[in-house]
Amino acid sequence: MIDKKTENSINLLIKKLKDENLGSLKFSNKTISIEISNSSGSVQIAQSPVSSQPQNISNTQTNESSSMQSIDSPMVGIIYLTPKPSSPPFVKSGQKIKKGDTICLIEAMKTFNEIKSDKDGVVKSILVKNGEAVEFGQPLFEIS
Repeated sequence: MIDKKTENSINLLIKKLKDENLGSLKFSNKTISIEISNSSGSVQIAQSPVSSQPQNISNTQTNESSSMQSIDSPMVGIIYLTPKPSSPPFVKSGQKIKKGDTICLIEAMKTFNEIKSDKDGVVKSILVKNGEAVEFGQPLFEIS
């Protein structure tokens, strides 16, 4: 989780990136370093501790107590688990997914961003509800 001040800074960087049609921007403070790049029409955000190499924060995180992993939110926004209100969800518990499958949408700054799985696995649980606000780095799905 990030604090509100950092979250606001990230949102301002995303707005500046889009408004000025920039390729990328970087943000650093005492605890994290974030690079935001604008490639192929969608915003990509990478986060790292200040002292280490950047890593893609949409990576799955290994849960040390089991083989469960989580897919985390790459941005702050509103999550949508279906493409349209009347459509079935992108994924369901128990469903097999493959790397690159669209698993949800996150609306940030009036832009819908497709969130894709970064690994193969089986969805064990969906940790968020359709239409709720999500935080940067918040676990969205557990997969094994």
